This record gives sequence, C-alpha cells and structure tokens, in this order.
Amino acid sequence: MSATTPTGASMSASELERQLVVFSMHGEHYALPITSVREIIRYTAPKATGAANGLVQGMIVLRGHVLPVVDLSSRMGQMLEINNATRILVVEVAAGAVGLIVDTVDEVMLVPADQIEPIPVCDGALGEHIAKVEDSLITLVDAERALGYTLAG
Repeated sequence: MSATTPTGASMSASELERQLVVFSMHGEHYALPITSVREIIRYTAPKATGAANGLVQGMIVLRGHVLPVVDLSSRMGQMLEINNATRILVVEVAAGAVGLIVDTVDEVMLVPADQIEPIPVCDGALGEHIAKVEDSLITLVDAERALGYTLAG
C-alpha cells in the first residue's frame, strides 16, 4: 500500500499507519511501536533489589538472561499497584532489553498517521506524540527517551 503526499512524494504503508501495543498505567493509555516490543509476559516480582536504582525495580531471569525491570509509574508520581492483570512488556532499547511494568496490555492496533500529532505542551519525559483514537488519547512512549538513561548508569 502506498500513497502520495501533497508534494507528490510516495509514502509507504508504515508511514500511513503505525502498529502500536496499547497499554494502561493508572487509568491512562500509552503505546509503544510493536517493533520495539519483543514480548509480553505475566508479572514476576523483580529480585536483586540491591541492583535497583531510580526507576529500576530490580531484575528477573527470562530464558536464562537477566532482565532489568522498570516502573515508569513512579516517574508519573504514582505508586505501583500489582494485580492479576499486571504485565511486563519486554522492550528493546539501544542498551539492550528491559522489562516495563504496566497495569494492563489493552490491544495491538493500527493507528493512521493523520491521527498522530505532537503533544502541544510537553516536557518530553515519555515521548512527544499523542494518538487520537475515537474518544481516547494515547501517549506514544519513546522507549529510548523514557528508559534509555536508566540503563546507562
């Protein structure tokens, strides 16, 4: 599938729409590009809390590999609440894989590019874009921005 822009340039299907993994934290909707989500697993309590610092809650072992687990809710001034719907999104960032604790994983959806726009007032902590889907607003998380510095130090 392709289309053209007003200038006549060709646009690929990926430029026309984005496939997103939509999840919830504290009643708000967020999304990551499906290409950055390796897998979704049930919540496992992080261990090695001596390795915890800031957003990193600790580590888990996933298929023989140590995975740092991050809680973004603290960055939003919220407390982490674990229940049966809590999941860990295994996300790829430049520094490697990281687990992101989320309240629920809602769905995988295709969002047309014309429904995604810059957030008008934004500190850029989680990302700079938002998707308007029906009556909902979904913040698009930039994994490198939201998580990258956590793994560097």
